[in-house]
Parts: sequence; C-alpha cells; structure tokens
Amino acid sequence: MRGVGRRPGPPGAASPGPRAGNTVLRQFFLRPREVGAVRASSPALGRAIVRAVEWPADGAVVEAGAGDGAITEVLAREKPEDMRLMAVELNPVCAEALRRRLPEVHLVVDDLARLPEICAAEGVPRPKVVVATLPWSVLTRERQEAALDGVCRSLAPGGQFVFFVYLHAVPFWRRTGFARAIHERFGVVERTETVWRNVPPAAVYACRAPRRDAA
Repeated sequence: MRGVGRRPGPPGAASPGPRAGNTVLRQFFLRPREVGAVRASSPALGRAIVRAVEWPADGAVVEAGAGDGAITEVLAREKPEDMRLMAVELNPVCAEALRRRLPEVHLVVDDLARLPEICAAEGVPRPKVVVATLPWSVLTRERQEAALDGVCRSLAPGGQFVFFVYLHAVPFWRRTGFARAIHERFGVVERTETVWRNVPPAAVYACRAPRRDAA
C-alpha cells in the first residue's frame, strides 16, 4: 500500500524532528497526571500499532494522545492513501511540538472524551480506526471511562480501537477497572504483539465489535 507523509528512514532509526522526545520528558515533570511517559514512543511501537490495525481502504483514522508525534509520524506514513488522519492532543505544549514536526497533519488540541463533537466540528467522518496512546495508568477512573465513551460514540460501524499498555503493568492492568471497562465496551479484545524495542516495553491491544449501548 502506498503511504503518505514523510519518507521512512532506515529500519529502527529514530524519528526526525528537533530534539525529539525532550518535550515529552519536560511535560512529564510539569504535568505528571496528564503526560504519563518520560520518553516518546519508539518507531518500533509505532510499527506494531500499524500492524495491529485492520486498515480499511478509506475513511478516517484518529490518534488520541498523540504527544509530540512519534506514533503519528508512523501512522501518516503507513495509512492507506485515501484515509484521513486526525491527531488529538490535550497538552498544548506537546501539540505545538507535533505541529512543528508534522505540519501537514490535521491536529486538534482537545480531549478524547469529546471525540464525536470534535469530528463533527472538524468535518471528519466517524473514524474507522481510533489509536489511543493516552497515559491510561495516570488517568482517574472517571477520565478513563469518559475517554472510552468518546471512542465508542464516535467509531464507525465495524470500527477498531487500538491502544498499548506498558509491559510491567500488564499483570496488574488485567484486574483493573479500566480493563473491565474495555471488555464491557468491546466484544473482541486481543493482545496482538509485545514490543521490546520501546522504553519501557509495551503490549499492543486491538479491540473490535464496539457495544453501542455501553457508552
């Protein structure tokens, strides 16, 4: 499939952009309840997320919690040519770093919980894929559920939700209210891949068959 965006670098190479990842680290110390990572996600994690997606030929894909654009860059390059990509980031400093890094990407500074309203205001059709790279572990239960409801209310029929959990948290995550909320809202929840070339390593999950009445 033909991608869009920047040309890929050598396999495993760091994503381009001035001082990539430093914005994430600074914002982690300034806003630890909003930015849950000390380093930007790796290209390897981005490629694993792309592999987890069952790409339709067209429509829209949304990345929420896009940070400084580490995963966004891979999505922009690998998505089908006719798919629209919109990135949503709540932190304005990270959003500005993403804007400088990927000025061609449609970026909105807002909350995932408002995704249906965002799509309507931006003229973006109901997304067929939502990739959420949010810091789930630092969000309150209320914010987790509001974000998931935003995803479920916005997904197109047959849509897919992809996210990741840091590997050290997986044994605990399975027993959390967030895991229960995921299973309540999606008929299919699959762990697709473990990514060791990320700091910290991460497990990628793909969810399908959204239960509309759960939101």
